[in-house]
This record gives sequence, structure tokens and C-alpha cells, in this order.
Amino acid sequence: MEEAPLPDYGGDGVDYSYLFATNEIIDGFENAANWAKQVAIESGFIFISSSYKTTQKDGRKYHYLKCDRGRRENNCRDPETAKRPNTKSKACGCRFMIKCEQQRVEENNWVIELLHDRGTHNHTLIVYPEGHRGVSGLRQGAKEVVREMNDAQAKPKNIMVAVKNKFPDEHPNMRHIYNFKEKTRREGSEGRNVVEQMLHLAREHDYINWVSCSDRTSKVINRAFLAHPAIVEVLSTYPLVIGLDSTYKTNRYGFPFLEIVGVTPTNQNFLIAYAFMKDETAAS
Repeated sequence: MEEAPLPDYGGDGVDYSYLFATNEIIDGFENAANWAKQVAIESGFIFISSSYKTTQKDGRKYHYLKCDRGRRENNCRDPETAKRPNTKSKACGCRFMIKCEQQRVEENNWVIELLHDRGTHNHTLIVYPEGHRGVSGLRQGAKEVVREMNDAQAKPKNIMVAVKNKFPDEHPNMRHIYNFKEKTRREGSEGRNVVEQMLHLAREHDYINWVSCSDRTSKVINRAFLAHPAIVEVLSTYPLVIGLDSTYKTNRYGFPFLEIVGVTPTNQNFLIAYAFMKDETAAS
């Protein structure tokens, strides 16, 4: 039974299977797959492992490597029931595929086998690597640079410049930087949310803090006051001029953010304390 023709998404009709034609015997499947994936990336597409059956009748193992845009030929996704209905799949049923096969059962030697009528793509190849999973992203060395610069309070745009200068062969975008910064923050928080982490750090560094909740049984915070212990000593020296001011809509909870500032005789400002308040009533 003949397979139904695939829709064309800009394929050039070129048979790219010749790129993987080799008589070389490779030690281990992982090495064979990594070699094939690197050749694919250099040619403008990405391989993923796809195996429904991994052992032949004679006991030899095998794995298929197929184009990452060929994971689903029938678009069975229902936008009405999907959790993210406005997203789309990049899979278009591409049938490009090669086979990695074990040469002998008792040995870990693998060979690459080309498949008939599986050498063309029905889509355009990758032109710009930025944003493609498997081609772009942050490798271990780049992650260490991001981690160190993030600890030094560097801005994301400066981190991006440093990564590109130090690792010119990688192709990250700003989303990779933001995602890794967020991952690093979560790791440092040890499972605590943003508010819990703020209070944890305040108590860890001996901040003067006061927190109130909406009621005794609720864990919803409606007021939080924080002050550095060293600033209290500064305030006792310069208590004559104190200013208070609130900003609005500067945090995700929409609470007014109150800053209390003192002034020294040399006209230098110093932050005495700050507070999150549900509102600006007398109770707050």
C-alpha cells in the first residue's frame, strides 16, 4: 500500500541521505547517533531518536534517527481542549530517516544504514540557528558564565554579549538567558516562592522584619516591613529629616511599595526601611 503524499512546506526535493553514507564502524550507539546528529545540524536539520522496536529477530539492536519535524503526520491536536490553544506544532510529517544498526550481537559496533525513499525533506531547512532546540541554547560553559555574571548583578544584555564573545559557535537568544536566570533563582530558593524567599533572606541576614496576614488562619500576607540592622544605627545618628513615599503598580501583586528615606547633614540620602502594604489606610 502506497503512502499518501505529504504536504509540501518548502522542501527542495534534494536527497540528503548521501551525507550519512559511510562504511565506518562506530563504537557504541551514542557515538553513532552523535556523529549523525552533528552532520544533520551542519546540513540544516535536527535528528531525534525514534524506535518502536529495538531488537531484530537475530538479537541485534537498532535505532532509527528521524527528522524532528516528522514526529506526527496526522494533526490530531484539538485546539478547543488544548491547554495552550494558540500554540502550534512544528511537526509536518517529514519522513527523513536513517537507521543505526548493531553489527554483531556480542559486540558494541554500530553502522549507519540508509533507507529507501526516506532521504528528502518536505520543509525548508534551518537557515538561522537561533531559537531552534538542539542547535541553539546554553551549554555548560556558557551556563557558568551566566551564573557568575548573574551573581554579580550584571544585566541580561551584558550577559548575552559576554556569552557570544566567549562562545561564538553557540547561538543563544535572550530567552535562554532569562530562562537560566530563573532556573538559578529557583535552585537558590530551594522550593520557596518569591515572598517566602524574601522573608527567608531577611531573617537569615538579621533584618528587622514585621509581617501581617489578613486573618489568623490565612497565609495571605497583606503587609510586610523590612529594615537593615545597620541602618537603624545610622538613623539613631541622623533622625532629624525623614521622608516617606509610595510607588504604585511596580510589583506583581499591585501593592503600594513604601520607602522610608533619611537625610544626613551632608545631603546624602539613606534608605531606612521599606514596606509592602495592601492599601494606604490608617491600619496599614
